[in-house]
Amino acid sequence: MSRCTVSDLSPLDWLPLASDVPAVSGLPLGFAAYLKLLPPLGIDRSVPVATYSFKARTVEQLNARATFWTTYGIVGGQPAPDRLTPITYRQVAAELGVAYTPAFGNEAISRADGGWPPHLGSSLALEVAFAQQLIAVLGPQTDTYFFGSVGEGNYRWDAQDMPTDWLEQGQAGNVVDLYQQERRWPTYTFAADRAWCLYQGEDQELALGCSLATAQQLQTHPTLEAWPFM
Repeated sequence: MSRCTVSDLSPLDWLPLASDVPAVSGLPLGFAAYLKLLPPLGIDRSVPVATYSFKARTVEQLNARATFWTTYGIVGGQPAPDRLTPITYRQVAAELGVAYTPAFGNEAISRADGGWPPHLGSSLALEVAFAQQLIAVLGPQTDTYFFGSVGEGNYRWDAQDMPTDWLEQGQAGNVVDLYQQERRWPTYTFAADRAWCLYQGEDQELALGCSLATAQQLQTHPTLEAWPFM
């Protein structure tokens, strides 16, 4: 994978950088389809969530929550990563008795129970598997650019220890290594032939602009979950 200067590459002129108004959730116009991709999710079935109280207003309730977390190894509201097994949002919605619609996601899960369920979470292993499955659809050998933006919190440090935008060129499969290093996607990951573009803002789910055929593959994928932007 090679590093370039931002000014060297004309493909960046195609992206809605700087003060441009995002066309579709941060993605440029011109794609046949626009999707939001639900992040990977795991579950620890050994956590007795039915006995968990989401109430945390009194000292007693806070102490009860702390005791529950200690007993079942909950850290930061999530189970230990090595105890998680994959689960789809469709399955979670069914278990919660909530409709599985484009509005369903992590916020909807929290609303349904009055807080984040302590048996659900994510892990680097699940996230890397998600990246590998997505790139398998997009084409691991595709010539690809990776761009990180200071404005979106995905920056590198320059020689003066100042945050700076960064740009690298490689193949789509390289994003898996980048994710393992950064624990997040580049701001933009886009095919050199502009067949598709991935965008992840600082507080946003991963968004994809692509062809109708690629969108169909993702919407019928057995484990990845994607909804069209309305």
